[in-house]
Amino acid sequence: MTDERPSDGTDWRTAGPDVRLTDADAAEPPRETTPADAQTGANFVVFEPGWLPGDCAIRETTIRPEQPPGRPDGLDAEDIGQTPYSEGNPAAVRTVVAGEGRELRMKQFLYDWAPPAASVAPLWGTEEPTPVEAGDAVGFLGTDYKGNRGACVQRARTQVEVSVLDGEFDDAELEGLLDGLVPAADADPADGESPAVWQVPFHRLNYWCRYRCEAVGVPHGLWTHGIARPYDESVPCSPVALGDVTPELLVPSDNGVGAAYGLDSAATFPDSGAVEAVYRRADNGSDHLWITAAAPDSELGPDVPPEPADQPAETRETVALRGERVHYAALTEESGAWEAVWTEDGVTYVVVAGASRYLDGDTFRRLVDGLEPA
Repeated sequence: MTDERPSDGTDWRTAGPDVRLTDADAAEPPRETTPADAQTGANFVVFEPGWLPGDCAIRETTIRPEQPPGRPDGLDAEDIGQTPYSEGNPAAVRTVVAGEGRELRMKQFLYDWAPPAASVAPLWGTEEPTPVEAGDAVGFLGTDYKGNRGACVQRARTQVEVSVLDGEFDDAELEGLLDGLVPAADADPADGESPAVWQVPFHRLNYWCRYRCEAVGVPHGLWTHGIARPYDESVPCSPVALGDVTPELLVPSDNGVGAAYGLDSAATFPDSGAVEAVYRRADNGSDHLWITAAAPDSELGPDVPPEPADQPAETRETVALRGERVHYAALTEESGAWEAVWTEDGVTYVVVAGASRYLDGDTFRRLVDGLEPA
């Protein structure tokens, strides 16, 4: 069964695995909007700048509305703001900030392809990315994939990526932009008030899960991982069922460092012999842990010992934890991101912690050492 886009729009509330975009006349190109209006259809918390340099102002904000997967005949990818690498059409919001002879672009979306690439996805390959304060989170400055000066942060599950398009913005200005971001809907998830999207588990928001669409292959972290997450094959898992999944999942301890993290979402990959769980720090909603357990023959687990990814890192070493040889990596020891890979009782485990103001390398290793069966 193949359906055209409903006339009243399709977003995270109504998407289904059989819905596909087949009619060119039904396709919606990016359109101008306001951050607050963009929140009504976005599957992520939309932010807007709460601070800008004195000569700067927002020139425009546009939304690429969520649409079912597909590229109808007669349409090019750029006609609907689609990447040429996939026929997926997830939502994204783009804000252009302009000043005197300078301009930057701020893009935001739900990073739902995989763990967010050591917290520096758009800056991947930057030799020494600079950690900076970004509200309740840690952001980074560096060089983006287009060779532009860039910055990024993940706040309340929203991936924010800044690229300098023209002229120059100094590091203090880029940090000020990240640090000053505020939810556009006048709601702060940390205060218990938020858009409805904040109440929805990650795998329910995930575009590739909802439409049963093959996800894009992207870097996962500081070690080289297996294949792209087959979210089109995933099955959401309830918290009460986590203790029964195969292979056995390890979860943060209630009486250790992990007590600060609550379960956001979990999914199993029955055809790939793996399970994935996402945890969020309860007091800020931004810090995240990704924990994966993969059976010995699963393609979703990295080789052990793993190969280094092509992102430079401050630390890559083997440490003794849990009575095992754990392959540990840190983008920066003080601010993260951090990653651990090991095999225990025949199961390959991966724990990825995004950049954080509350962790460091020692604390992350204690968190890994304290993991316990679900």
